[in-house]
Amino acid sequence: METATATSVKDYKKVGVDLKTQLESFNTENLSKADTQEKIVLPTAEDVQTEKSQKSLFAGIESFDATKLKHAETCEKNPLPDKEGN
Repeated sequence: METATATSVKDYKKVGVDLKTQLESFNTENLSKADTQEKIVLPTAEDVQTEKSQKSLFAGIESFDATKLKHAETCEKNPLPDKEGN
């Protein structure tokens, strides 16, 4: 492995002279401190528990055997009228 060496600003030929001077004279102490805010919030223990129960429910639905169901006869309580209008 090669060791990383710092490249001088003077080595960049396509960078403008004014930008080179600004980069060379840049001081990081002039930067203001900023508080970082966490954008990705970790789920709570309740969220994890509900997700686990939902996963087990979905697994039970996916592995359900339809051959265990019993046949049921349907009985129409309000049949549609026939074409004669009776």
